[in-house]
Amino acid sequence: MEVREYRELVKQWIIERGTTIRQLVLDGQKLIDRIDTKSSRTDLVTNIDKETEAFFRERLAETFPDDQILGEEGLGDPVTSLDGAVWIIDPIDGTSNFVLQQNHFGIMMARYINGVAEFGAIYDVMNDDYFEAAHGEGKVYRNGEPFNLRFKDCAINECLVDANVPMTMRNRFDVQDFLKQSMGYRAYGAASIEILAVLKGELGAYITPTLKPWDIAAGKVLLEELGLKVTAFNGEPIDLLHPDTTIMSYPTVHHAFVDFYQSHAK
Repeated sequence: MEVREYRELVKQWIIERGTTIRQLVLDGQKLIDRIDTKSSRTDLVTNIDKETEAFFRERLAETFPDDQILGEEGLGDPVTSLDGAVWIIDPIDGTSNFVLQQNHFGIMMARYINGVAEFGAIYDVMNDDYFEAAHGEGKVYRNGEPFNLRFKDCAINECLVDANVPMTMRNRFDVQDFLKQSMGYRAYGAASIEILAVLKGELGAYITPTLKPWDIAAGKVLLEELGLKVTAFNGEPIDLLHPDTTIMSYPTVHHAFVDFYQSHAK
């Protein structure tokens, strides 16, 4: 199935599920019945994460029975290869924000064919803000309308930068010296919201050493369609099957950070 045949269907699924969650939050209803931890006490998963992934898996399996599905909550069979068609989904990105703030979280979904991006979408749930792009179109759509970048490029001394908090606090790779060159430091705590902040020109870069495939896949499509950069810290392509260092940024900031990292990597 080609992108033009399924993009509206995927949009319908994402907005349907996101709207249900948002309305329950706004109505003050109890959403979360169970909160568990995964890799650490701050790495949370709720019943809503799992129910949302199951929601998407069921619809994808019905519509794309031959596609693999790689999801954050690991429901279904493990994906060990990007051969063929693979959906990469994050049902609730920013779970800690979702639990503690009931805000600043998103839904991300992407489809890759033999490791090459085909489609990506990010939904800022509480702001009802939906972004999508198909590889090769050179366009991003925001709520169905063409979206234009505020600017095509910026330098490190002209922008705010978002960097992973533990990396920044521990000053890994001397990253504080890089951040000091910027106009200021920000951290939103959800890859979906941070990626959209770069796309909207609110940030010049999002830098983190710990992103998983589902944190990267959709944003990679959106950003690269408009000429922004998504690579590992050393400038090499992202590994979408394993956690990887990641910088998502405007070209000049990207060049500056890769040079900085190569001289400070330890």
